[in-house]
Amino acid sequence: MLVKEYLRKLKSGFKAAIGVANETFNGLPIQRKKSAVVAFGIGVTAVSVFLILHALRNEPNKSGFKPDRIAMPYDIFMKDESGTTEDQLTPVGKMKGEIDGEFESFYVAVDNQGAVYINRDIEYSERAYEKTDDWKQISKEKLMEYEKDLHFISSQGKVLRR
Repeated sequence: MLVKEYLRKLKSGFKAAIGVANETFNGLPIQRKKSAVVAFGIGVTAVSVFLILHALRNEPNKSGFKPDRIAMPYDIFMKDESGTTEDQLTPVGKMKGEIDGEFESFYVAVDNQGAVYINRDIEYSERAYEKTDDWKQISKEKLMEYEKDLHFISSQGKVLRR
């Protein structure tokens, strides 16, 4: 009920503003009306031509923005530190979203052999990325299926090669 009332007030406010603009425009001399319409037309045409030419140019994106994408295990820069043990995983990121109407969320990590692991109930401690029964190994194909349906949030502070 509140939304309908708000929309009704918004609609009446728009109608009043359009009415004032219409009266102002109609009160102008004919020459000014023609000039205003021509100037508006030239402005819209210029913006349209600019957008079309910009889209037709085949230039790479200079803004530096690249959408997040999961780096496959062979793309991940693995640590070669002597302190890394066999049961230590390297965090890749988190995936979340909706699959078949159900919310899905899990962490993704890889081991030093490049095998992919997911964990739906991560332990928030210093030992979070140690291989335990909570970390389930999945195939690269299954990871790619998840990538199609879920949003990937990369792990901050980890170096990924693209």
